[in-house]
Amino acid sequence: MERLISSANTLECATPHDLAFAASQKAMPAALKSQAGCLLIPQEFEVRDRTSIRVKEPRAAFARALSALYPRKRPSGFVHPTAIIAKTAKIAADCFIGPYVIVGEHNEIGGGSYIGNGCSLGDHVLIGPECMIHPNVTIYDGVRIGARTIVHSGSVIGADGFGFTLMGDHYEKFPQVGTVEIGDDVEIGANCCIDRAALGATRIGNGVKLDNLVHIAHNCAIGQHVVVAAQTGFSGSVSVGDYAAIGGQAGIGEKARIEARAIVGGKAGILTSKKVSAGEPVWGIPARPLRQHLRNLAYLNRLPELTEEINELKRRLLASETQHEQGHS
Repeated sequence: MERLISSANTLECATPHDLAFAASQKAMPAALKSQAGCLLIPQEFEVRDRTSIRVKEPRAAFARALSALYPRKRPSGFVHPTAIIAKTAKIAADCFIGPYVIVGEHNEIGGGSYIGNGCSLGDHVLIGPECMIHPNVTIYDGVRIGARTIVHSGSVIGADGFGFTLMGDHYEKFPQVGTVEIGDDVEIGANCCIDRAALGATRIGNGVKLDNLVHIAHNCAIGQHVVVAAQTGFSGSVSVGDYAAIGGQAGIGEKARIEARAIVGGKAGILTSKKVSAGEPVWGIPARPLRQHLRNLAYLNRLPELTEEINELKRRLLASETQHEQGHS
């Protein structure tokens, strides 16, 4: 019987018109109970009497299928009459410019890009083709963004870095005259802040994925295909190698160096100028190799027991000393 698959859902909520996936043996019982019209399952499994497709990586295949089932809306060439666009700006004919957008002098916006409601673009901003800039994003002067990049609402790109010099009894602002360069296929979550460099450029490599509420300070260099979870903060001049993974709420000290494919756990604290190598993940404050961190936690969990043992030894020692004194009286 032919069946049209028109949408996708979880195993538990799927209907006969939905596609769903099971990534591992653990998910197979739920897959067998699912009402999904089609299942993506690992190659080593077989499901009888169900429409299924065996693939090497079900989750990755499901992601590709989602792109086909829910295609991205392609903007039509449209400029809302409330948009304010400088005469020197160059905007491809098939771009969408939403209501109350401000586009500064000498901007260039590539073909097929979408600039959502209320965005503000400074002067000399370059946005590559097929970018999606969601509503209320602020992009300061001189920022360059590559192709197919997505920036979610509320993010600010190119604000001044936190640079001040103590001059006698007060702080003097160190002018932030650099820029921000963002590569291709980057995704920047909602309410992220990426600061411009004091000199040179703050760089975000191709394929980087930033969760919501990530802060990247001036002169950071983030390599290609780095993933960063929410509420993580990078101090100035941090470097991160390709394919590194950084958990949520991590704090990265100034001039720290995270090497390619290194893993930083959630809430980890990386000290100033510290180097994090690939291999074993680091965790904790200050960050340590995971095995050491877990060992320290085990010791910490034993503190009440150890405290009681020490108190018991003190009581016995005191009793022994009292008996000794009474024996000599």
